[in-house]
Amino acid sequence: MPFVTQVLLPKRDNLGRPFGRARYGAFHARMLRRFGGWTRKGQAEGAWLSPSGKLYAEEHWVYEVGHSRRDLRFWQAEKERLKEEFDQEEIWIIQYEGRVL
Repeated sequence: MPFVTQVLLPKRDNLGRPFGRARYGAFHARMLRRFGGWTRKGQAEGAWLSPSGKLYAEEHWVYEVGHSRRDLRFWQAEKERLKEEFDQEEIWIIQYEGRVL
């Protein structure tokens, strides 16, 4: 598995309500079907400023998926799907190339 893709999914909706476990089910199923598994490493916290200067704080689940091909077309489509499923303007997906030891 020379690639690891990290996906940050929000823990709460835009009104601050926590997403239930079922909200992540479709993502889990897609990762299992395509790659044979996924790992949720924990959570990440972050903040960002809107163009108007308002500060937003967010919490995300950090997922990692190992796979053998870069497959950018799939990940770009997955990003758009996740933005819609979680009603987000942006979803961070980061891909690393590595070596399994």
